[in-house]
Amino acid sequence: MRLVQLTLIGQAAMPVFINPDQVVALVALPDRTQIVTRATSAHGASIVYDVTELAAEVVRQLSANVTTGPQGRA
Repeated sequence: MRLVQLTLIGQAAMPVFINPDQVVALVALPDRTQIVTRATSAHGASIVYDVTELAAEVVRQLSANVTTGPQGRA
């Protein structure tokens, strides 16, 4: 599993680690990016993360070093 570190919006600017395979949509806003994932809350709603990085940077990080097919074991 590959994780990408981004920064949550908020006073503490906490890091969040996103699995690119779980991302279903990005919403580009002027001052932040919303990341919609396949994960669901207890009420069945998609989990959305608001991050400080702009959409172009989020896309770059999520698509960097993408591999195709299942990974084999060494």
